[in-house]
Amino acid sequence: MTVPVPVAAGRARLAQVPAGLHRFGGESSCTAVIAFISDIHANLPALEAVFADIDSLGSVDGVYCLGDVVGYGPQPVECLEMVASRCKVILMGNHEHAVIFGAYGFHAPAKRAVDWTREILDSVEPLPRRKVLRQLIEGLPERHEMGDLLLVHGSPRDPVMEYVLESDLWEGSDPEKMDQIFNGFQRICLIGHTHRPGVFTTDRCFLASSEIGEGFDVSDGKYLVNVGSVGQPRDRDTRACYTLYTGDAVYFRRVAYDIAETVRRFKTVPQLEARFAERLTRGE
Repeated sequence: MTVPVPVAAGRARLAQVPAGLHRFGGESSCTAVIAFISDIHANLPALEAVFADIDSLGSVDGVYCLGDVVGYGPQPVECLEMVASRCKVILMGNHEHAVIFGAYGFHAPAKRAVDWTREILDSVEPLPRRKVLRQLIEGLPERHEMGDLLLVHGSPRDPVMEYVLESDLWEGSDPEKMDQIFNGFQRICLIGHTHRPGVFTTDRCFLASSEIGEGFDVSDGKYLVNVGSVGQPRDRDTRACYTLYTGDAVYFRRVAYDIAETVRRFKTVPQLEARFAERLTRGE
C-alpha cells in the first residue's frame, strides 16, 4: 500500500507500508506493520469489520488496543472476548475503570450503560468464563511502552481519564498542559479517548486525519497520535477508524460497517440510551 503522506512542514513524499519486515526499537516481536485500535464501545459489527480489514492487508504483525472496549454499546462480552483473542495488549480505558470502580463523573445515560455492562459481565455463564472476563478487565495496564512508543488511553499525564482535545491548543487554554504532555514521552505517543483521529505536533497544531489523508510521516519529530474510534467515531465520519504504524509513518484507516445492524442491536437493550445508537449514523 503506497499513499501520499503530507508532512507538517509541507514536505510531501511517498511512504510505503512494507510487505516484509520493518523492525524498529523496542519489543523484538514487533515487526512489520502494527495496528492500533481504541474505543470499540461494545460495537461488534464495527470491530468485526476492522479486524477483517486488518486481515486483508496481510502484513500486520500485531494489534494493540488502547482501551474502552466496553461502554455505550450492546455487546460488551463479545467485544471483550474478540479483542482478548486478537490483541497483544489491551489498555485500561475510562469505561473499563468505571466498570470496576464505579462510573463517577459520568453523565446519567453513560452511567446507566456502565452499570448495565457490569451486570452483564457479572451474569456471564458458565462461571469460569465470567471469571476470565473479570480478571481480564481488572488486570488491564494503564500504559504500555514499546521502545520510543508510549501507548495510553487518555494522556501521558493521566493515562486513563485525561482528554487531549483540539481546544487545548486554543488561546485561553492551559498553557502548560501540552508542554507537560509532550514532556511525558520520548518520540511517539498513541492515544484514544476523544474518538477524533489525528496528529498533535510540538508546534501546537492538530492535523485531523481528514486533512492529511491516510498517511503521515512521523520519522522526523515528536508526535501525539490519536488513533480514532472503532465503535463510536466523533469526527463526522461514520466509518470505523483505526491506525497503522510502520516505524516512520502512521496511516489512518476508515472501514465501513453495518451501522443499521448495530442500531438494531441497541434497540434490544432498553438500558442503553437511544442517542448512543443515533449518533453512529452521524459520526458524532
